[in-house]
Amino acid sequence: MTNLEKITITHEFQQVCDIFKLSPEKIVQDFIDNVSIAEYMCDPFSPTRWANTFVLEYVIAQVESEDILIKYGEYGERIIKAVLANPKDAEETAKKMVDEWHKAVLEDRIKDVMKKD
Repeated sequence: MTNLEKITITHEFQQVCDIFKLSPEKIVQDFIDNVSIAEYMCDPFSPTRWANTFVLEYVIAQVESEDILIKYGEYGERIIKAVLANPKDAEETAKKMVDEWHKAVLEDRIKDVMKKD
């Protein structure tokens, strides 16, 4: 997908990497690999939850409209209900629902752009 070339490694981050013999690239890649709304909804206590927790906290801090949080919360509630109703296929169901959510958000954004023109 996208190669992020403009990331600045802070002194503090580099210190942690040096102290523990970690690769900054590997840490960032592991973080990215562990961001999944679907997986988080299916297993919020997974050891890999921290990437999702960080992203969701970031979303809450950055979203400018409470209406958007409410709208997104409605999608989250639907995903949780579907996961609880069918735990056997929870992750697959959640992934499909997140795909639908993603598509709906992109369609809404296209409509907004079209209205402005």
